Amino acid sequence: MPTVLTIRNIRVAIYTNDHPPPHVHALKGNQAEARFKLNCPEGPVELWDHEGFRLSELNEISAAITDHLGDICRKWREIHG
Repeated sequence: MPTVLTIRNIRVAIYTNDHPPPHVHALKGNQAEARFKLNCPEGPVELWDHEGFRLSELNEISAAITDHLGDICRKWREIHG
C-alpha cells in the first residue's frame, strides 16, 4: 500500500487491491484509521468513516488531502486505472 502523504505520525495510503470510488486510508499506527473519498479530480474530499481519530485530527487530514488532491488522484489512477 503506497503512502501518498504523511502528516506528523499519520500515514495516508492507497491500498493496491482496493475498490472504487477513489479513496485513501489515513492510518495512525494501530490506534486509528479513517477513509476519505477523493471525488477526483476536484473534490471535495469527504470523510467516509473513521475509528480512533479526534475531530481535530480528521480536519487536519482532510485539509492536507485537499491540498494535495491532484497528486493523490493521479496516484489513484496509476494504481487502479
